[in-house]
Amino acid sequence: MSKRVRILIEAWVGLCNSSQKDEPKGTTKMKRIACSALLLGCFCVPAVAQDEGALDAVPVVTPQEPLVISDYQPPEGGPEIVIRPGENEVFYEYRVNGQLMEIKVVPETGPEYYLVPADGGGWVQDTDSDLLVPSWVIFRW
Repeated sequence: MSKRVRILIEAWVGLCNSSQKDEPKGTTKMKRIACSALLLGCFCVPAVAQDEGALDAVPVVTPQEPLVISDYQPPEGGPEIVIRPGENEVFYEYRVNGQLMEIKVVPETGPEYYLVPADGGGWVQDTDSDLLVPSWVIFRW
């Protein structure tokens, strides 16, 4: 038995069997459980860390030149977000395949809200009013 293992076992036995006069009943058992878990952790963690395949064998390839934002083109037909600042709010327009789906309004004060299409179809309304009713997010999951 190696010297290290012997020292750990002696320390474990000493901790498990130590007790104080004013100690409540059952504390020694809790000490034994805690010491056993600590001792087990001391041996298991290094063994798991040394397993083959714990680290990826393939190195991460970094590009030589940084990606410039103007070079990035979103995929055709994918969702697109256009941010338009206003005087007291910021508008986020969500488009899919070029069609405006909803507008998120983030005011400087107060909660954010969404403007959604009337009747769930499109933004064109047959009424004379161009008023869109604001809606607030109550629950998010």
